[in-house]
Amino acid sequence: MGWAEVIGEKTSEKIPYTKFETGSTMIRVLDNEPYSYWSHWLNKQQTSVACLKKDCPICGVIAQMKANKETPIYTSSQRHAVRIWNYTTNQMEIMIQGKNFFSQLLTLHKEIGDITTYDIKVVRKGQGTDTTYTLLPSAPKEFDTNDKTIVDVDMEKQFAPPTREEMLLLMEGLTWAEINGNEETVEQ
Repeated sequence: MGWAEVIGEKTSEKIPYTKFETGSTMIRVLDNEPYSYWSHWLNKQQTSVACLKKDCPICGVIAQMKANKETPIYTSSQRHAVRIWNYTTNQMEIMIQGKNFFSQLLTLHKEIGDITTYDIKVVRKGQGTDTTYTLLPSAPKEFDTNDKTIVDVDMEKQFAPPTREEMLLLMEGLTWAEINGNEETVEQ
């Protein structure tokens, strides 16, 4: 907390999420461990939302549809997030990926050593559900932070689930902008 927060000024800028383009991107992982959470995909809004866990209405719909031997209209997946330095965009970002990507990171961590001590080339091939990633480690070297803005991120706050009421509104098809009564899109 700083003086700006004491007087009520907004001090935090939105931290961008990583979007790997087809081809290669050089990154440096900044966190020792990922933050993991469950999320649901909202097809109409083309976005994901953190699961409420207990008493989650989307989990309820999924369970009911499976019990009725129907294909669920929502999906669930475990996601993992870390802060990275993206050399292509020259900024700190939050990288969110699934199990396959983070399994590769864990292998590098176990076989080569601490993933925060070397750069990693991420090679993306394919599109949509046919996307694959290959992670290629570089030789360990010191990470120079002199000309870089690196900030702490409270991942629990960053990926906090919506309220039950907000989740129900999202299920009805509303967007975050409509729920919040503004034009700005809010990522969850």
